[in-house]
Amino acid sequence: MDNIIATTRLYKNYQLAIPKAIRNQFKDLSADDTIVDWSINENNEIIIKPRKKVCLDDVLGIIEDDDLRDAVELKRSLY
Repeated sequence: MDNIIATTRLYKNYQLAIPKAIRNQFKDLSADDTIVDWSINENNEIIIKPRKKVCLDDVLGIIEDDDLRDAVELKRSLY
């Protein structure tokens, strides 16, 4: 049997609140940068997983490009 930590109510317009017990356990959750993913597993159970919203600072510098190009020179080469 599952270990139920907290329960929450389904409000009008199908809104839910993340229970305080869960928020306290996962201190890195915040309303500004957290997205909640919902899925259903093979046993027809709902799986809820929080993740951080990806911002520009997270992706800057992931890809390195050794080919330095000059936009002006590229434009001149087209004409």
